[in-house]
Amino acid sequence: MKTPYILSASVLALALAACGGGSGSADNGPGNGNGNGNGNGNNNGGGGSATLPTSLLQGLWQSPAGASPAVSAIVLPDGKMWAAVTTGSSVRVLKAGLSGQAASFSGRGKSYLLGTSTVTDGSITASVVAKSSLTGTIIPDGGTGEPFSLAYQARYDTAATLAQFAGAWRDVQGPGAQNWNITASGALTGTRTTGCTYVGQLTERPERTAVVDVSMTEDCAGTRVNLQGVATLNAANGISMVMTTANDSAAVALTLSR
Repeated sequence: MKTPYILSASVLALALAACGGGSGSADNGPGNGNGNGNGNGNNNGGGGSATLPTSLLQGLWQSPAGASPAVSAIVLPDGKMWAAVTTGSSVRVLKAGLSGQAASFSGRGKSYLLGTSTVTDGSITASVVAKSSLTGTIIPDGGTGEPFSLAYQARYDTAATLAQFAGAWRDVQGPGAQNWNITASGALTGTRTTGCTYVGQLTERPERTAVVDVSMTEDCAGTRVNLQGVATLNAANGISMVMTTANDSAAVALTLSR
């Protein structure tokens, strides 16, 4: 499956774009965590010190206006992260997973350079002031660390309903325009002028915030690819989605408008 879509810096989120080599494991699963967190404050069993709960990381996060790279991110209560990192015309999408340590967070992830087949692995370290700031470093395997500093976006706390996503939508990025329809129950269908079709479902997450889960199947002349990720209503009255394939070999970013 080709992944030519361009995700603008203002759309989706995930606090950090890890970069590195394409074969390592991605993280701790698709974006459908149960909101309990994978760092729940239990003792770590070593020295008896408590680990930080990943629920502290949850939110929509954004770098300051004019920052380069520009980073926008979604972090789920279980430490799952999805992010867009934009440098000039280059856009990377990250899927990663963070775990709590005694005083900070760390994890592994994959970075996808949109418009290419480049998939890289790397690590992330992060510190958070809950509902205020998220700072850290993206460290490509064998590469130089890339620091980031993000501010919390309060709209995360307003629960999105499936009915808010309902309607007819378009995405003109990539080869061929796409037409989408989403029902009030979150069922989605789509077609692309290149001949591909799409069927999927939006699902409200248990923590009831601005983020919903999305699953989708792309069918291009009988070749089917399953995608999973997250979606949110963006500030421009559109929908932003970011997804990866089931084997984490590719990422897709969509920005839908009326």
